[in-house]
Amino acid sequence: MSTIPRCPDCETEMEKGFVPDNTFLGALQTVWHPGDPESADRSVFGMKLKNRTQTVHVDESGTRKITTYRCPTCGLLRSYAE
Repeated sequence: MSTIPRCPDCETEMEKGFVPDNTFLGALQTVWHPGDPESADRSVFGMKLKNRTQTVHVDESGTRKITTYRCPTCGLLRSYAE
């Protein structure tokens, strides 16, 4: 996004940032992925793991980084896939 958006509620210029996705590898930038999630099997050393949370297959060629803007006045967040 080439221009900084203004808050639709209070007309203040928004601040650019991102919402980190925390994993065991550290913090990553959240991405947008087209379509519906497709389940992926999880295994360690050939043994299937029971999923407590859904693991999905990600084709990184279709992903877009998500930039989130925050209004410093009212706190509204707006996210855009860039």
